[in-house]
Amino acid sequence: MRLQKASLLLTVTILLLLPIGVWRATGVTFAGNTAGSFEIDGNLTVDHPVPPAEPIDWFSNPFPAALTTFTDATGQTDDAFGLGSKENDQSSWVCTTGSAPAKDDIVSEISINGAAPVAGEIGFRFFPVNGVQKQFLYADWSRLSNNGDAHIDYEFNQADPSKNPANPNCPNLPIRTPGDFVISFDTQNGGATINVTAFKWDGNTFAPLSLGSQGILWDAAVNTAASISGLTVTGTNLFGELSLNVTDTIGDIPCNTVLFASMKTRSSTSISAALKDTSKVEPVNFTIFNAAGANASGNAFGASVQDKLLAINLTLPAATPATCTQGVCSSQSGGGSNSNNNQVLNVAVPPPGGSVLQANALGASSTSTVDPTTNTATDTGVSESAGVNLVNGLVTADVVRGVASAEASGFNSSFSAAGSAFQNLVVNGVQTNNVNPNTTINLPVAQFGAGSFVKLLEEIGSSSQPAPGQIVGGTFAADLTVNMIRVHITSLAPTGDALDIVISHAQAHADFPQPAGCPALPGTVSGDATIVNEQANPSLLPVVVGFVSIPPQGGHDHQDLNQLSTSLVSGGTSVSDSAGTVLSSSSSSSSFAKAQNVCVFPAFGVCTASATAITSQANSASGGGTSSSNPQGTSLLGLSVGGMTVANNPPPNTTILVPGIGSVTLNEQTCDSGSAPPCSGASSSGITVRAIHVIVDNPNAPGVPQGANVIVGEAHADSSHP
Repeated sequence: MRLQKASLLLTVTILLLLPIGVWRATGVTFAGNTAGSFEIDGNLTVDHPVPPAEPIDWFSNPFPAALTTFTDATGQTDDAFGLGSKENDQSSWVCTTGSAPAKDDIVSEISINGAAPVAGEIGFRFFPVNGVQKQFLYADWSRLSNNGDAHIDYEFNQADPSKNPANPNCPNLPIRTPGDFVISFDTQNGGATINVTAFKWDGNTFAPLSLGSQGILWDAAVNTAASISGLTVTGTNLFGELSLNVTDTIGDIPCNTVLFASMKTRSSTSISAALKDTSKVEPVNFTIFNAAGANASGNAFGASVQDKLLAINLTLPAATPATCTQGVCSSQSGGGSNSNNNQVLNVAVPPPGGSVLQANALGASSTSTVDPTTNTATDTGVSESAGVNLVNGLVTADVVRGVASAEASGFNSSFSAAGSAFQNLVVNGVQTNNVNPNTTINLPVAQFGAGSFVKLLEEIGSSSQPAPGQIVGGTFAADLTVNMIRVHITSLAPTGDALDIVISHAQAHADFPQPAGCPALPGTVSGDATIVNEQANPSLLPVVVGFVSIPPQGGHDHQDLNQLSTSLVSGGTSVSDSAGTVLSSSSSSSSFAKAQNVCVFPAFGVCTASATAITSQANSASGGGTSSSNPQGTSLLGLSVGGMTVANNPPPNTTILVPGIGSVTLNEQTCDSGSAPPCSGASSSGITVRAIHVIVDNPNAPGVPQGANVIVGEAHADSSHP
């Protein structure tokens, strides 16, 4: 330990009294202070030998705390407070631009590891103290001049300033709500004495919180050297830093409870002093994502055949890459993406007749992605089989498409079989439509043997997350296996052959490490919107235009299109949008799809369905023991069907038959529960809205295949919260 102007006796006394922390007198900082495993020494550099990684300082790379940074200008363009603005009275605030007094002017002078300079930072981190996880707050600041003491506030707010401003004169700062708090950093005598205080807003004023003594639950320092690495200007007391044990003072701050933070300066130590300078409000970051520890993997194949009598054990298409044991495989660990695909045409098993399996095409693809930008791991497997005939016509289908998707993030995990579908499926001579997941059709014992069956849309899925209350070391994971057709025959007459056949298999896995300090949020949302979803050719994948979607923990996705043009749909400008939010007390989502001058399926010289403007909108909100979803915002204008005018905004689920084509459904609305709106529940609900839905089920002059399905303007939203 370095000693400056201190006796050995004083040193021993300090070590006995303060086993953690540091004593500071007359500006002296003793090295070795590691409050919250952070070097509080008035600089940004890691001063201990590396390794070990602890304690840390601002130059630690990677920085193991969730970091929020603030920038601020200086001079006449600076964000500042007008005269009379008092810290404790938001009604007095006047926000303006102009110069703050030099000593109160926070400026962007801190440069971390060569990054662009910032005016200050805050970081949240959980770190064990005597074997117990404690939440710590680290913060720093820089200012223009040291011609007076520093009085710095870090304010933490729950309200969004864009929705709830402080007052009309300060629209860019949030109004205070009970539970908001301020951490204040004050110096005296040029930084020789430092005090850190905290206050919580009770709805009328700031109530002081006890932080205890310096060196025990908190510590702070300013730069006593005129020049320190990482500070772009020279002079003492221009940089300050603090570490605070939040757990044992303010109390743990859950992720996403405090949403926004800002830096401010005051004219003096008093919490009611005049305000001078302010930074812009920034969203608080509580999470340290570890995309390097995430994984995604999966596989898909068109067909798998096991024939005991003929000793056949075959998977098609062939292994891609060669190491794959399930057709086509992909795998990604850490940031990046891996994708493979393969197909085989005109399949006959066994050759030449193909009595077990015939297919025009068997194709499969698998894509695994870990995205460090969105901090998600995703895997999608797709298998499409065309012209399928199994066991001499026992099962036939024009197209069988299986999709398995798994996604994991730092907050949630989910899986989906969306996109899986059959076209013209026939099982044992029976046309089979509207297949529910895991539908099982038992086969006649005399012809196929006891226990024989056909299983359709087999889904085997699971998701997992850390235990309730767990804040470190957990994993979010999701897995899904989809087998579109599984044929199990124990004794095929007259040979007694045993068969197992799987058509259109897809499997997906994703996992993502839990961000330290962030338990799983209790609510979820989903939302998506599509301008056009067109399945015109059963042998091809659907044509999807303008698709947007959000992950289970919320977000925002948006697309703008200048023109619509597919084989069966034309139109003008269109917009698709989906957004959702998950908070500690509620979840909500909203999606919409808009398009102008739409013409769907032109036939016999007119549009089967047309509109001058459509908007499909789906909204959902959950919380407080109730959940509801609605189509508010939906609008259909300038409608015609088969050349006949239809009134604007027709009632939900208006279906009109069109001779020689099929049917047109306008303003189609369906609750996730399968019922018609209104959609509600105790903890979850959802709704899908489709503006125009055309189904072709008659022979027609343009030659569009029967079964063609066209949806224009689809929006979905759902939410859940305990």
